[in-house]
Amino acid sequence: MPVLYVTQPGSEVRKKGARLQVEWQGQVLAAVPLRSVERLVLMGPVQLSAAATQLLLQAHIPVLFCSLRGNYYGTLTTGHEDVETLLHQVTCYQDSNYRLNIARTIVAAKITHQQRLLRRYARNHRDSVLAEIADQLRQLAGTLPERSSVAEVMGVEGQGSALYFSVFGRCLRREGITFSGRNRRPPKDPVNAVLSLSYMLLLSEVISSLLAQGLNPSIGFLHEVRRRQPSLALDILELVRQPVGDRLTLSLFNLGVLTADDFQTTPTGEVRMKEGSLRRFLGFYERAMTTPFRDGNASITLREWLREQIAGLKNALCTRSMWSPKMVEM
Repeated sequence: MPVLYVTQPGSEVRKKGARLQVEWQGQVLAAVPLRSVERLVLMGPVQLSAAATQLLLQAHIPVLFCSLRGNYYGTLTTGHEDVETLLHQVTCYQDSNYRLNIARTIVAAKITHQQRLLRRYARNHRDSVLAEIADQLRQLAGTLPERSSVAEVMGVEGQGSALYFSVFGRCLRREGITFSGRNRRPPKDPVNAVLSLSYMLLLSEVISSLLAQGLNPSIGFLHEVRRRQPSLALDILELVRQPVGDRLTLSLFNLGVLTADDFQTTPTGEVRMKEGSLRRFLGFYERAMTTPFRDGNASITLREWLREQIAGLKNALCTRSMWSPKMVEM
């Protein structure tokens, strides 16, 4: 269990010897050996005892705090210990040309993944509209070398996402499940609820992997550096939205694993997964991240693939060389 998710509102994570124990109303919901945990994700109103906090910090295990609807609050860590890597990262960020090239690379990779997902569904369902939008995305990506600022590159990313999400609903094949556009804070339909939750979980994966490589999640290249914003993590998130979050969302709805009955609407209009459905979803998310797939002649999981891309980024920053993330075939 490399990732321990705690979703029960009002529960508390406590230290019991060399274990983390999740308790709720006098019941023990789970007891996990610390050595088997790589990351702790607290979703919603969950408490963390002082003793457990100290144990996690000593073991260098990051703790992510987030809401049940997919809002990221922050991560508890011991900080950045690889000062040399941090200095390389800052130097590269301050080089405007280098930053622009990295920004172009990120957006080109994202649009490539968007194209591949749409083309896959266009082939499987003989949908000419999806194929047409994929062609438009390819043409849009071709304009990236002409963009002379990060703001212009970000504009291309926005145009690409608008095109992509304008037809994303055509990939959904189950009666009663529709998607009319991306919405969040709060999500107003089941598909957006799953997308937001998937992206938040992926953000936690990215932040943990960046910290493991000694990179600062807040110093990004595409996203502007802002107070309390994990800009570099948001940069890397752009690489994994389609290969993980979007593919998983479409698969769960199209296979009938998730239906409208798995969701509830709050008085404020927010749509969220029911407690039991959330636990089931987390199981499928973990399966998606840990199931090996063929990558050339090798077998690799999506979690390993993500870590490899971040390790490659670290090497590029430390050597002032260009970064070329590897795309996922879809």
